[in-house]
Amino acid sequence: MSTKTFHGRFLFFLITVISLTFLSRGRVQAQPDFNYMPTKIGWHDAVYDNNNEAVHDDEKTGPKLTPWTTWDDALEREMNWFMNAPVNDHGYPAYVCFTFMDENYQPYRNDFIPATQDGMGIISYLKYWAYKGKTNSKVLDIAIKMGDYLVKEANTPNEGLYPNFTRSTGIYTEWPLSQSSQNDADYGKNTIEPDKGGIAGFALLELYKVTNDKRYLGQAVHNAQILAKNMRKGDAMHSPWPFRVDAISGKYWGERSGNMVYILRLWDSLLEMGYPEFKKSRGELWSWITNYQFKAPEDPEHCLWVQFFEDQPKEDNPNAWTPLNMARYLIEKKETLDPQWKEHAGQCIEFAIRNMGSERPGGVTVVGEQDTDRNPWGGINSTFGAVTAMFYAAGGGEKYRDIAFRNLSWITYFIREDGIVCDQTGEWHWLREGGWVEDCHTDVIHNFMDAIKAVPEWATAKTPGGKIKAEIQHYFPKPKHGNTYVIAHRGAHIGIPENSLAAIQKAIDLGCDFVEIDTRATKDGRIVSVHNSTVDNYVVGTKGKVKDFTLEEIKKLDIGEKTGPDWKNTRIPGIEDILQLCRGQIGIYLDLKEPLVPELLRIIHKYDMERDIVWYIPASQMTTIKELQRLCYKCVAMPDPGPEKNIEEVVKQVRPRVIASDMGQLSESFVRTAHSANSKVFVDDKKEPPEEWEKIIGWGTDGIQTDNPQGLIEFLKNKK
Repeated sequence: MSTKTFHGRFLFFLITVISLTFLSRGRVQAQPDFNYMPTKIGWHDAVYDNNNEAVHDDEKTGPKLTPWTTWDDALEREMNWFMNAPVNDHGYPAYVCFTFMDENYQPYRNDFIPATQDGMGIISYLKYWAYKGKTNSKVLDIAIKMGDYLVKEANTPNEGLYPNFTRSTGIYTEWPLSQSSQNDADYGKNTIEPDKGGIAGFALLELYKVTNDKRYLGQAVHNAQILAKNMRKGDAMHSPWPFRVDAISGKYWGERSGNMVYILRLWDSLLEMGYPEFKKSRGELWSWITNYQFKAPEDPEHCLWVQFFEDQPKEDNPNAWTPLNMARYLIEKKETLDPQWKEHAGQCIEFAIRNMGSERPGGVTVVGEQDTDRNPWGGINSTFGAVTAMFYAAGGGEKYRDIAFRNLSWITYFIREDGIVCDQTGEWHWLREGGWVEDCHTDVIHNFMDAIKAVPEWATAKTPGGKIKAEIQHYFPKPKHGNTYVIAHRGAHIGIPENSLAAIQKAIDLGCDFVEIDTRATKDGRIVSVHNSTVDNYVVGTKGKVKDFTLEEIKKLDIGEKTGPDWKNTRIPGIEDILQLCRGQIGIYLDLKEPLVPELLRIIHKYDMERDIVWYIPASQMTTIKELQRLCYKCVAMPDPGPEKNIEEVVKQVRPRVIASDMGQLSESFVRTAHSANSKVFVDDKKEPPEEWEKIIGWGTDGIQTDNPQGLIEFLKNKK
């Protein structure tokens, strides 16, 4: 969230942003026509359309960005990655307890923002749980863990003006939290931000409505009472609470605090539930919002949309988060909240665009956080997309349709295919795995949920009109022969030396989808394709282990003589020989005979073939599978779980896109179980007769590895 996060990288970021767009406080200025349209944004190849659905004729110019996969698919990938996080010794998923998390679920800083991170996380997870039909109990369980943390671990001491009040910051290694962090810590260990108690209180109240757990209700009511007790009279230069307060003494810093809407939400919800004690305070708060906050000038010295972020000390620091979240509530409640809701919501949105907005290629508008950090972090940027979507759907104006759809589609590009997210969603060519958890995830998911609720067809749409569907990007080729992948075992080697370039070429000529190869290392660490650990069965007059020959020595061996005179002088191929031949023509089914993951990846990266290879690795070698996934997110690990009963654990561990099996384990139930986990199934045939292939295909198996690929292809052609 803060530019401090980047330290030395900030200068690079600043130069990049300035080179892309000039931001004026008065208006957002686009880079004219974006003559350079990036072919890659974030982690994905950019997908554009020709803007046939533009609302106005003058907008029908230039390519417009579309999502790389459906929003629904991208969000599911992200949720699955986060929900697979390890659970710590206290019983919490890792990201519930710390803010700065890398791609291995590990913390890299000790400061933590529990109220915003877990509060918005509860809201996100409850909305996603409902969106998916309330069927995934794990989503709700994690929302509960976030609530448990806020109630049990994140409160101030039971003394002073803000006793047992949710902390805005802390040090994640403490159980419970006992001191502040980030810029709160500059003012004392018990410094809190009152508005964050409103976020936590409202989130806990929403959790109570689902679970009926009175601990959450109790904390929500308590926060609401403490806020009412400490409310002051606001005016043009003073919000009803200061931004920072010492929870014990009441000493405070920052006369203006912009985030009043979550306190308003908290009190409104409690009033609806039969807590009249908050009526007077609620009325005074709304009066201040309408009489002062909506009417305040935009300059930093008088603006009342200032001060929100925990890591920022500057008091006259306008931001986009607070007005956009106010707009969200206005759009949700409409006339029941404010007869002028549309005017005020539009005012809040346009404030964000004027002051924090900038343009990106493909007709995309992004919004930055605040005056001191205008980078479009994931939380604020997706907030802008959500609120403009809601405003469009509520009749706020057609122009917001394209703005919202392009913005959120842009953000999908920062969700990697394995679900890891980059917290910075501003520049198409700057990436890191992980970062601030709320900007990666907890303050993002609910924004997509609000946008999809407003315009349901966008969950799967390619364009803002919703009529054209986006294609789910599997990064996996479609089979060439109907619905079944044909895998040539050791190449198409009937009458040809197995694992030879000639057998691979034959598989290519036949139109196979994949060719299976076996990888082993030579004495000098080079990688070749040989099935057996020795060359004894392949070479006349020579014996020995593959690992005892150098590459030069092994390439002198003739593996064709045993097959027949036509194949004399056929050599054992090296991995680079195979990649050069296969690239762009056929996929590779790589049987990892030895633990060579880093060595193979260096070569595969060189040829840009990470997505062209499936790696056969027995599930018993789980460490190797995880090593592959850690080193290469594009790579496709294909574990063999053995019996069907092991599939659940394999899926839990590594969420494979493909599972391998053989006829000793395969059954219709096996395939059904794998498919229910979104995993394809590749099987080794056994007898090769049409009857066996018929059974395999009838069970729904996705691919067949065979020594007779030509026969299988003919069989598939005759089935059409």
